[in-house]
Amino acid sequence: MEDVFKPRIILVDDEVEVLQSLERIFRREYETIAFNDPAKAIEFIKMTPIHIIICDMRMPEISGDKVLAQVKQHQPKARRILLSGYSDIQSTIAAINDGGIHAYVAKPWDNKQLKEIVSDSLQVIKLEVENQKLTKQLKVNNENLESLNVQLDKKVEERTRSLKQTVSQLKLSIKKQRKQLQQVIDMVSLISAEHRQDHHQHDIRIAKQCRLLGHQLGLEKVELTYLYLAAQLHAIGEISLPESLLNKPDSQMNNSELLQLHSQATKGADILDVMPSLKHISDTLRYQYEKFNGHGYPGVKANKEIPLASRILAVVRDYDKFVSGYATSQKLQPKDALRQLKNQSNRKYDSEIVDAFEHLLNNIPAGSDAEFCFTLDMLEPGMVIAQDVKYNNGNVLITKDTELTEATIDRMEQYELEHDFTFFIFILIPEKTSSEVN
Repeated sequence: MEDVFKPRIILVDDEVEVLQSLERIFRREYETIAFNDPAKAIEFIKMTPIHIIICDMRMPEISGDKVLAQVKQHQPKARRILLSGYSDIQSTIAAINDGGIHAYVAKPWDNKQLKEIVSDSLQVIKLEVENQKLTKQLKVNNENLESLNVQLDKKVEERTRSLKQTVSQLKLSIKKQRKQLQQVIDMVSLISAEHRQDHHQHDIRIAKQCRLLGHQLGLEKVELTYLYLAAQLHAIGEISLPESLLNKPDSQMNNSELLQLHSQATKGADILDVMPSLKHISDTLRYQYEKFNGHGYPGVKANKEIPLASRILAVVRDYDKFVSGYATSQKLQPKDALRQLKNQSNRKYDSEIVDAFEHLLNNIPAGSDAEFCFTLDMLEPGMVIAQDVKYNNGNVLITKDTELTEATIDRMEQYELEHDFTFFIFILIPEKTSSEVN
């Protein structure tokens, strides 16, 4: 009789009530073993095979990242799920680096979501078991080829169908894993933005503009995905910077401070290098401060040797710094920010990328989810406000998601004239609006 596959889930949390809640969720469908002592859990996984572990982060004796690191060492195929009810940058990064977590679930959890995550993890394990069985069976069939030639043709046909189905399931599993990876990257990006006292949407805006520019330059779908994720994490290394540098304009930094700022790219790349599958992303971060003329940081690449994604990120990143006021002590109008890029073409930036970005700014595709900074002279009725527009005293004039009208634009023009003030407005262009913005 064929062995029945019985998935084993290990639950680790110092709170007995939490363990009881988790057991109630999974005990009917899985073999569950609960530990409120992480040391005992570690001893267990050293001796007994497991399939999935759900582990709390903060525990008094041994933290969750240490437990997951032991699981990764002794049972690397076990799926590792981190459960946490607090925000701790260093511990979370340790869990990602040392424990190699596959999913992150925040307390209080949603039962349905948690069961889906566990089910998805189990599917990967089941598929691996099924693949092993199929491989073994194919080997037996090949060894008996001479005596079972007629029957083998039929078997091969059946197995081929089975393998196609397995491949299809694997593709679906990979898609789900990519979604989980995006969730982890979103979490890291949020932590990075909070540390920089910045808004997560700032990184998302740069990522979406990079993806749009990459699409215009003809990048393949997988390359666009890597570019988007790299842009979203472009400042992750800044968690290593002192507070005095975090929001200091580039123009006010001395050479030593600029070098320290640029070195964050290497630190960010090193963080991502822990996961080999993120190599393309880490390379984009590592060389984002290289200059086209070869005099950038770390100063090992020049011209087309610099990864295309890094060259794209440099242009979009610095343009956003100019219009957001991070590059200088004041915000630059979009046309002036573009002029700064063009002045450094073929020195700091790839002129082809700058030209492509200028074309994009003048021809933003209608219906794109990327938001761009406009001044009043660039606005048209029908555009949608992507961020709250505020008076110079900080009060809100127009709320996010408002569709512009002639009256709204006139109102802002009147305010600018009366208060000698310039609005910097982030907008989205819906399908019904002209795609050309001059």
